[in-house]
Amino acid sequence: MVEEREVGMVIGDESSKPSGKRKNLTEEKNKSKAKKVVSSSSDESEDEKNGTTVYEHDEIRRYAAAFYKGLYTSEVSAHTESAQPFFEGLPQVQANKVLEEVLSTEELKEALQSLKAGKAPGIDGLPADFFKLFWPVIGEDLLEVLKDSLATGCLPLSCRRAVVTLLPKKGDLQQLKNWRPVSLLCTDYKLLSKVLATRLGRVLAEVIHVDQSYCVPGRLITDNVMLIRDFLEVSGSLEIETGLISIDQEKAFDRVEHQYLWRTLQAFGFSPGFIAMIQVLYRDIESMVKINGGLSALFKVQRGVRQGCSLSGMLYSLAIEHLLHNLRHKLAGVCVPGCSGLFKLSAYADDVIIFVNNQKDVNTMKEMTQNFGLLSSARVNWGKSEALAVSKDIARSVKLPGGLT
Repeated sequence: MVEEREVGMVIGDESSKPSGKRKNLTEEKNKSKAKKVVSSSSDESEDEKNGTTVYEHDEIRRYAAAFYKGLYTSEVSAHTESAQPFFEGLPQVQANKVLEEVLSTEELKEALQSLKAGKAPGIDGLPADFFKLFWPVIGEDLLEVLKDSLATGCLPLSCRRAVVTLLPKKGDLQQLKNWRPVSLLCTDYKLLSKVLATRLGRVLAEVIHVDQSYCVPGRLITDNVMLIRDFLEVSGSLEIETGLISIDQEKAFDRVEHQYLWRTLQAFGFSPGFIAMIQVLYRDIESMVKINGGLSALFKVQRGVRQGCSLSGMLYSLAIEHLLHNLRHKLAGVCVPGCSGLFKLSAYADDVIIFVNNQKDVNTMKEMTQNFGLLSSARVNWGKSEALAVSKDIARSVKLPGGLT
């Protein structure tokens, strides 16, 4: 972990933080004598538990690199065959020809116009504004470079490297696990990922169930909010014995195994050609952490969908859909008089809410999440998960997992 010295240190870089919310550690010194900033692994380390601190900036960067190297190291298990049912009975994509069409100048130009001005560039230092200004000069050459990359299965080195900048989340901001890593990617990488995301967006609603609203065109988080609000109001007024369990996935985007992701796309019926295009974006990739104004050493990225890539949200929705699909088929659900169908779950990315009214459904939920973890390396954070009893009877009759009450 890290404790500030007399000189002020800032976690993350100025451009990566919300306006007016830079975290200057010197300003926090009066609140606590020991400011813990980083730990050396993706889980709570012995150093973190014991309050060990380090001081030098190069040590801070070394610990940050070790933390994210551990987080992005694959944990593929040998038990993948036991979770084979997760890959069965999924809806299939129909428009594969559209998805794997040859890259065109028009698509790249449209993708470029969609990129906002003034955004932080990748490791090459060239922002979207540069590409917009010189597009008549470089457009055709860039198209040829990207087409060659898709043909050979490998992007140029600069496209494969990213700078990870940190955004604050909830919790103790002196610990790295409470910061969100966002990858600053080169603009040419962004253009390719944006083109593929646009194509994928046209078919995503075909394979993602309506109860998942994250990154599916035409769906909004307000759909989930209104569903939960109406369910609580109606079930409460009718005195239905039921409850809600909100499951939080630990480092959800960062723990997605790449091999699991490719197998997922195959299970949804995506063509080998389109899968190969997406694989190019994740082949032999590396990152470095920007912290306190300096860069750490490079480290390999073996898993995770890059937050900062246009495809990441859609890929995560596909990755977790296996779990949701099996929960829909295994859970009994909650019946509300006057409503057609059963209430089983509502999802926005990794924030999944389960409707339960019996112990069997609770046990099924626990078993499904465990199987999903074996397959994908996903891990439920029971400490951040929550439960809500709509009636007192359900609170007394159901035993919840992970210490939930």
